[in-house]
Amino acid sequence: MHIIRISDMNGKNKLEDNHLWLLLRKDDREALSGLFKKYYKPLLNYGLSLVFQRELIKDSIQELFYTIWESRERLKDIEYIRPYLFASMRRMVYRQLSIQDRRHKRDELYQVETTDMELNAEQIIVMEELKKEKSERLRLAIQQLKGRNREAAFLKFYNGLSNSEIAEVMGVSDQSVYNYIYRAVTILQESLNISISA
Repeated sequence: MHIIRISDMNGKNKLEDNHLWLLLRKDDREALSGLFKKYYKPLLNYGLSLVFQRELIKDSIQELFYTIWESRERLKDIEYIRPYLFASMRRMVYRQLSIQDRRHKRDELYQVETTDMELNAEQIIVMEELKKEKSERLRLAIQQLKGRNREAAFLKFYNGLSNSEIAEVMGVSDQSVYNYIYRAVTILQESLNISISA
């Protein structure tokens, strides 16, 4: 029986990603489409772990890949595509949030407000979508985490990034990532134990 190792799968994915990246830089739209299809769902889930605004996350993904395509001639050779995409996605989400915040402040000047009912409806839609994903209980437990602990746990457990890759995505040291993951695991164990015994 042949055992497929995670490291083997990661190596294969890395080669595939690097090949698509090279073709993309040479004006191959199919390569862009390949990366988009491969990473759309992981990036969507990662974005939702940062902020529960599905449309904003979807727009951010579209904007990210549009920006990559538009700047393809200036793109550098990147060894690790996956953490690059996650880090770029993170920046894009926060940029979109900043734009959204400025827009909201502008709207408030004109007394245009969103109602609590609309916000609640959006949150319900997102929660329903999350419930359809695998490992629902773990996901819900991760959502109870706060800030960077939650972000690091999501990248680790749902996307399989290494600590060094997570450090690159989040712009922190490896030691900081270790601390975030350690705290997250401690909290998750307590949370899941409560769920199991309930």
